[in-house]
Amino acid sequence: MEDHYLYYLDKNSKLSKGQEYIIGRGAEADIRLPDERVSRKHASLRWSGTGFALVDLQSTNGTYVNGGKAGSIRLLDGDKIRIGPHDLQYVVIAGDKSSMPQPDDTIVFERKVHELAEEAGNPEMAGRIRDLKRYYNQKRDALSDMAFRDELTGLFNRRYFDQKLQEEIDRSARYGRNLSLIIADIDNFKSYNDEFGHQKGDEVLRTVSDLLRSSCRSSDTAARYGGEELAVILPETDGEGALFVAEKARKMIEARSADIADRTITISMGIASYGQGIDDPALLVAAADRALYRAKDAGRNQCVLDHSNPSGIR
Repeated sequence: MEDHYLYYLDKNSKLSKGQEYIIGRGAEADIRLPDERVSRKHASLRWSGTGFALVDLQSTNGTYVNGGKAGSIRLLDGDKIRIGPHDLQYVVIAGDKSSMPQPDDTIVFERKVHELAEEAGNPEMAGRIRDLKRYYNQKRDALSDMAFRDELTGLFNRRYFDQKLQEEIDRSARYGRNLSLIIADIDNFKSYNDEFGHQKGDEVLRTVSDLLRSSCRSSDTAARYGGEELAVILPETDGEGALFVAEKARKMIEARSADIADRTITISMGIASYGQGIDDPALLVAAADRALYRAKDAGRNQCVLDHSNPSGIR
């Protein structure tokens, strides 16, 4: 027996199974977050049979889970949610536990600021307190983004990739959901660097990264895996779906790269899916790598799907 909770502002709300909760700043919202950057109906928490899913309701400023933009995502215990300037946390505990779980430090800070603003009495002072929190959030987000971004490409870095892949595998294991991974490598990149110089090579790497990122959904995670190798984590996606995304990116890169590279740049990709026999990050990366090597051996500029588990875990 599990109980589900949402921490936000000065609240500690128990979520009832089978229910849906609207999050927003409007009077009709079940969970109200006062701020102009929160849409009237911003997102919803929907019971999925085993837990709650968070669904963005086409909000103006987006809904974020653990730092990544989310359209629709099943929540795991401890997931951190950002809506507008507000931090929330989803917590699941065994129903027989006598003590309530303690929220993350950022949620505690959120509560304290909210309490101070409510107790200030003076509207001007309350506004200054909220402005200070807004400034803090902006600086914290900027530092967090810098820590997890690759400086050259703007993609997520290897550190964030490793963390995110483990999170998504945990999510897939818990809820029985599909998960796929793309590992990509720019073809003949070393010879291009040798001929045109590293500055031009950096420009190519940035452009290819931008094109790869633009081919992904908002729920996908594109990262620089190392050197000229890039990676994309695709939640809720089986192998065939990931192959479709990879082919779309490959064709776009081939078609547009000559505009900046003085020659056509191509990319090879390997795709693998989480499932039986491929159930941890190292095995999933190894399977995608094997598929990438096959793409290279077959002449490059192509996408190859690892057939250990092409249809995902189902």
